[in-house]
Amino acid sequence: MADSWLRNAIAEAVGTLSVVFVTVATLGIAGQATPTVLAYGFVVMGMVAALGHVSGGHFNPAITLAMLLAKKIDALGAGIYWAAQLAGAALGAVLVAVVAGDDAVAVATPAVNEELINVGGAIALEAIATMFLVLVVFGTVLDERSPLSIYPFAIGGAVVAGSASLLALTGGALNPARGFGPAVVSGEWDDIATWLAGPLVGAVLAWALYHFVIAERQRNRRRKRYPDPVPPPGPSLLP
Repeated sequence: MADSWLRNAIAEAVGTLSVVFVTVATLGIAGQATPTVLAYGFVVMGMVAALGHVSGGHFNPAITLAMLLAKKIDALGAGIYWAAQLAGAALGAVLVAVVAGDDAVAVATPAVNEELINVGGAIALEAIATMFLVLVVFGTVLDERSPLSIYPFAIGGAVVAGSASLLALTGGALNPARGFGPAVVSGEWDDIATWLAGPLVGAVLAWALYHFVIAERQRNRRRKRYPDPVPPPGPSLLP
């Protein structure tokens, strides 16, 4: 049991490190939107494909929260995953600082563009984009009707779409670890509410929508198609 948790924690740390390193390095060095969002999506896609069979391939505390609510992981496991993800994120940002300098990490720390949007709007946008991402995870990973072979591509595509739509407004984190790692190095904590609260709220919204609406409708359809058999009559209790 301990060995499996250690293996899962290492997989989550390595996956999150890769996501943060690639994304922060691309934005901090290239400084262009298109390469950044593509790098973000492709590294998520690759790491989910490579390590998803080990730990589930969360690499995102918001996804772990959603899986906790869906009872696919227990509280202890979620805590281990969160610790591994944050440690991996911090190490990924440190590696970028070693390679490209602290300024590159500071540039890549998610920040609200206050000329275009306020903090409340930024949190809402991060929540909505993360909700879409988590719905993709639920629909491709948890839904038995979906072929598992597509889920890395679907999740990577959702990351590209969400990040592209928000990069100029909020930094397009969609992942608390994506903000935490560079913030540790740069010391830029002003917009922590955006990249922390937004994705976590989005995860809760996605779980509620999937559990109470989408999955419930699927259960109702199955009940109509395959009704429970009527139990055979038992012995009479009357004399």
